[in-house]
Amino acid sequence: MWNLPKGDGFLPSISLAQLQGCYQAEKAAKPKIRLLCAIHRKNNQSLDSICQVSNLKKTTVHDILHRFVERGLKGKDDEIRSGRPSKLSESQRKKLIRRLERGPAYNKSGLWTTKEVKEYVHKEFGVAYTNQHVWEVLKTAGFSIQRPRPRHYLAASKTQQAHFKKRLTGWQRITGR
Repeated sequence: MWNLPKGDGFLPSISLAQLQGCYQAEKAAKPKIRLLCAIHRKNNQSLDSICQVSNLKKTTVHDILHRFVERGLKGKDDEIRSGRPSKLSESQRKKLIRRLERGPAYNKSGLWTTKEVKEYVHKEFGVAYTNQHVWEVLKTAGFSIQRPRPRHYLAASKTQQAHFKKRLTGWQRITGR
């Protein structure tokens, strides 16, 4: 397992100049470090000397070089991982977005709470989400947090509002805000 080729035996179909060109062109940090390890191995460096130069553990360097042996130059990049499939299908998500855009029928403000969305999704689609995950679904759909502006039930008269604004501007002058 630890017998990785070095020198010209390491990546025989790829030249040192190609590796250095890829290193120069690469912008991301992790692939750049991986390419640096491959360049050193192509220059007949041992695993220990590559560890000293790259400040990585021996097993990490070995894994990086083994990736290059298995996948060639594509070893510099991470493999794409699909992740967990969504609990809601694409058509269900579209239906949810259409419903959210219409607003809740029983709420005067016309705004949804995460609790209301969570209950709606559970009732309509049979999917149980946490409040935080509901918010993640809403963010990916392009929704944002909106709250109605709080107002006192007894609205102040125009003269009282003007008087308050006068005091507020004076207070702002004193505090420097």
